[in-house]
Amino acid sequence: ALVAQEAISRREALGNPNGAAALRRAGKGGKALRDAVSRNADEFAASLAPFVTDLQRDGATTLRSIAEGLNASGMLTRRGAEWQVSNVRNLLIRLAER
Repeated sequence: ALVAQEAISRREALGNPNGAAALRRAGKGGKALRDAVSRNADEFAASLAPFVTDLQRDGATTLRSIAEGLNASGMLTRRGAEWQVSNVRNLLIRLAER
């Protein structure tokens, strides 16, 4: 974030100058990237399933209590952050869809 702030202060352009237009020209529309991100998220969710099951078995019945349990055990989200209610909700939805 600090690097981006420094670039902004120097009035540098951020991001890919071609962006989505390049993907549209290539006819791909970003499907391969979306598929890869989805696969990675599925794998990450599957790796957490035993921990969530243990928390639920031990009495964590709310999204907040599951988030607190994951945080207390030192587990981080896929992006390296602490768990929030919305992260747990998305995780449980992903696990239910498997």
